[in-house]
Amino acid sequence: MKKSTRRGSLFGKLIGSYVIFSMAAILLLIVAVLISFVFSYGNVLQKNFPGITVGADGTIQNLDGIRNMNGWVEKLDAQYHVETVYGRKQTTQMAYTKEQLLDAFSLKDDVQQGIQNGKKKYWMFGQKAGEFYYLIFYPEAQFSTVYNFDPQKVLYTNTGSRMLYEVFLLLVLDVVGVSLYILRKIKRPLDTIIAGMKRVEQGEEQVVIPPQKEKEFTEIGNAFNNMTKQLAAQRAENEKMAQSRQKMLLELSHDIKTPVATIKSYIYALQEQMVPDVDVPKYYETIARKADRVNTLSEDLFMLLKMESAEYQLNLQTLDLSELTRQICAEYYEEITNAGFSFSVEIPEEAVWIQGDGRLLIRVITNLLTNAKKYNCTGNKIALSITQENGKTAVLCVKDDGQAIPPEIRDTMFCAFVRGESARRSTGGTGLGLAIAQEIMEKHQGELFYIRETGENIFSIRIPNPIKCESIS
Repeated sequence: MKKSTRRGSLFGKLIGSYVIFSMAAILLLIVAVLISFVFSYGNVLQKNFPGITVGADGTIQNLDGIRNMNGWVEKLDAQYHVETVYGRKQTTQMAYTKEQLLDAFSLKDDVQQGIQNGKKKYWMFGQKAGEFYYLIFYPEAQFSTVYNFDPQKVLYTNTGSRMLYEVFLLLVLDVVGVSLYILRKIKRPLDTIIAGMKRVEQGEEQVVIPPQKEKEFTEIGNAFNNMTKQLAAQRAENEKMAQSRQKMLLELSHDIKTPVATIKSYIYALQEQMVPDVDVPKYYETIARKADRVNTLSEDLFMLLKMESAEYQLNLQTLDLSELTRQICAEYYEEITNAGFSFSVEIPEEAVWIQGDGRLLIRVITNLLTNAKKYNCTGNKIALSITQENGKTAVLCVKDDGQAIPPEIRDTMFCAFVRGESARRSTGGTGLGLAIAQEIMEKHQGELFYIRETGENIFSIRIPNPIKCESIS
């Protein structure tokens, strides 16, 4: 089974790594401070607070230490009266209450009020040995270095200073290490991307950046790969358009050259009086017809070029496709039937409202009817119908029972100057009609397509989002 590779976020990895490094450094700093505190506090405590221990037999150890601090020890009897004093007593109190003893033995900071003697204050602590209680008194001035302990003073001891220096060095190394890590993580994929860009700059088309471990660079690589694909597709499209333009120019040159040559030769014959008088009108008629063809060709080409421009704007109006098509069919009915075709029309009685450019849609529908009549050399039927698909798309179809369009030109029949052999042998057609119709439908966000079905050629146009009749006032 293939093991999936999970790509994480580079930003998340960098932040996570930095947090880990920083937390480790902070932890080391805390440990160093605690060690410095313990060592320094222990030194101060040993120096300023000599320990007093009373044995079970009443033996007092380190009594000289408390005497040297001007402190003393009092031995109390069962009624809490002073029985014996060790050292020089600085107060006159010779008996204590049970509450005072509890305070002395609690060792709580907030109850160690101590004993006041004039302006001097003595801190009182208790110990019990056997049946007797012992009260230990320390002058506040001597005990303050312990009881009112200041951590900042400890930090400035030799041990604390050394610890802080080491921690500071670790923090510096942390920053340097993280910086180098970030540089390494960023530089390698960036080098890959830059190398790919240089290859594209040199003209390579199939440049693909492999997936990277980090999510951000994978996204950049994917965007780069998509860009190169789009560039390749655009380049191919540009080449295709260039070839199409070149073919169009060749076709245009051919289609213009032929009638112009005819016009020139006929004019020369007339000028040289080489034409019998009876044929002169025919010559003028031919010249006029060829001139009209050149004019039509130039107008169609100009129209196509305008339609292909991205800046071209439709003159959109609310139109009844049914009524618009009825008018076109009425205009062409006689022409089609006089050509020997039966012409059937199926148009809904109700309105089919659309947003469109009426002038351009008339050109599309007219082109389809004209082509059905012009190129239907083997059939005798032409039909037009309008339907709606799910109320979302208006569909207009023009059918004829003529010979099928050759498969070799079906894929290119909507390109400029593409015509069947029957069209090339005829005197009509510029080869631009379907290309112009296709551009018009694309401008309407619709489509124009061809199918061969049940022995019929079917050209259909689809116009999306027809407007409901109720919305038209």
